[in-house]
Amino acid sequence: MKKIRVTYFIILLLALLLGAMLLFPERFEEILAGLFTSKFTQGSRTPLPVLFLEHLEMVVISSAMAIAFGFVLGVFLTTKTGAEFKESLLKLVNLGQTFPSAALLALVVPIVGYGIKGALIALFIYALMPIVYNVVVGIEEVPEDVVEAARGMGMSEWETYRKVKIPLAMNAILGGIRTSTVINISAATLAAAAGAGGLGVLVVNGVKTFDMVLILMGSIPVTLLAVIVELILEEVQKRRVYAQ
Repeated sequence: MKKIRVTYFIILLLALLLGAMLLFPERFEEILAGLFTSKFTQGSRTPLPVLFLEHLEMVVISSAMAIAFGFVLGVFLTTKTGAEFKESLLKLVNLGQTFPSAALLALVVPIVGYGIKGALIALFIYALMPIVYNVVVGIEEVPEDVVEAARGMGMSEWETYRKVKIPLAMNAILGGIRTSTVINISAATLAAAAGAGGLGVLVVNGVKTFDMVLILMGSIPVTLLAVIVELILEEVQKRRVYAQ
């Protein structure tokens, strides 16, 4: 209980820090400018809160699509019908993860063009593998005697999945969602290269101009968001395990 309270305190502290950066971006920039030299005058860029909301929008949409599709695909691959496709589809999903996110974005943009659509497709593909893999592994690791006992009680295949396999695999499934979402938060910074906006705009422009203030104004909020989401999902996962 004490450890949980400490975690909640850390989440609250980081959330307040992130909120302060977004509410007072000029002050945040002044602090960074006092530590590093900036090549741009204040107020010459898109407001930080706008870029943050663009970044959050991309992460939420792409992660939601990846979770929904990845869960359904993972469950399908553990069924008798999907078993014959499992090896080939898992290899295909893994291929999307092994591709560098920048390269994946470069492949998608020529097809759908610049903008948020290309970024969402690339992020969706990149976030898919951890979810599909963990759903498959989690369900397949459910003890066979438990499954047989459920069938012996007269449960149908659907009921076995809904009442036994998926609940017992939920820890692994949540672990995949947690990994996928955190990866997506950082990978979304590269969406700026496709004209999709987000905090990556500051990072990319900062790298181009060797401006450390720009880089940190983009990367610090991304890092804080990733840590906050990681801690929240970790607590959700732990509570799920304890509830079982």
